Amino acid sequence: MSIKVNGVVLSDATAQYLETILWSELIHLPISEKELVDHCMDVSKDHPLSGVSENDNLDAHYSLDDFTVEALEGAEHDCSEFYDRADNDGLIERAYRFADDSQIGHDFWMTRQGHGAGFWDGDYKDDTDDVGVALTDITKEFGECYVFVDEDGWLHIE
Repeated sequence: MSIKVNGVVLSDATAQYLETILWSELIHLPISEKELVDHCMDVSKDHPLSGVSENDNLDAHYSLDDFTVEALEGAEHDCSEFYDRADNDGLIERAYRFADDSQIGHDFWMTRQGHGAGFWDGDYKDDTDDVGVALTDITKEFGECYVFVDEDGWLHIE
């Protein structure tokens, strides 16, 4: 199953990856909050940054619809690439014993960012298999990335 956001088709894994970004990451404004309020920007009620505070959780103000097309396409690419690498090693079928695509997308983000949970925390193993370690190793190849809000209120991932 998939969904379409801003014209971009997202897999279930990617949609959950992005949802995980929204609740796990904090807002980083394009300029300081003091400058935003005191000097630089018209923050009228209609402005996309009106009421947005630095270090609020993203999901307090944003949804999937607020990601740029480039961010959505990049997330879909990274998730697809992760699945390809894991599938080449036969890990996806093993992972499905422990989780569905949504959980895998969630754990991909959490592991990628080093949030203290993810593939490695024990949910992907039993007495005969520990696929979590291998999925963690693949995830580490992607490195961390960062989310920021631009002056028009769009979310970017870099």
